Amino acid sequence: MREIRLGNVTVDDSSPPYVIAEIGVNHEGSLDLAKRLIELAKEGGADAAKFQTYKAESLASRHSPAYWDLSKEPTTSQFRLFQKYDGFGPEDYRELARHCGEIGIDFVSTPFDRDAVELLAPLMPFFKIASADLTNTPLLRQVAGHGKPVVLSTGASTRAEIGEAVGTLRHAGCRELSLLRCVLNYPTADENANLGMIGALERDYPELVIGYSD
Repeated sequence: MREIRLGNVTVDDSSPPYVIAEIGVNHEGSLDLAKRLIELAKEGGADAAKFQTYKAESLASRHSPAYWDLSKEPTTSQFRLFQKYDGFGPEDYRELARHCGEIGIDFVSTPFDRDAVELLAPLMPFFKIASADLTNTPLLRQVAGHGKPVVLSTGASTRAEIGEAVGTLRHAGCRELSLLRCVLNYPTADENANLGMIGALERDYPELVIGYSD
């Protein structure tokens, strides 16, 4: 039977879905708001509250131009935009993890660099890896080396790339893995969801729990 242990929940074909509430950086640097969003995720029935952990210096060049609609987001540099939301430090993430534990919801944050992996490893029951890092072999190896379950999004990835990532994680020691079908368009229009890819992933990896990320 395919299954994965996420926190205190075993997810398999007969279990209810494990719901991860994506908070990301919508706290806008406010610890109080982040805690309130955790509480709302719990009230809404989510199993986990998920954040993102990065520093602008590790994600973008200081001169990287904007790729978004400037009429909706006026920041003209990728670096500056990431910098607006990277203010939390190690103690902030520890406090968020403590708050999650107090109210009974799993704390998860996606690491986007090697320092974030080491910071988050002791705080989380499993790793959630973004689609953008599916081909980041050094990061995948580092994550797998911690021996925790891994949930990997697969947006904008080919089946060959997914296969290589699965192989990398397994070879580096990952024993519990779940793949998420993902479309990197938020919110995703119904006609673009291509839910049939879930079935394709199940056929490619019958031993893995397959989920959906939106």
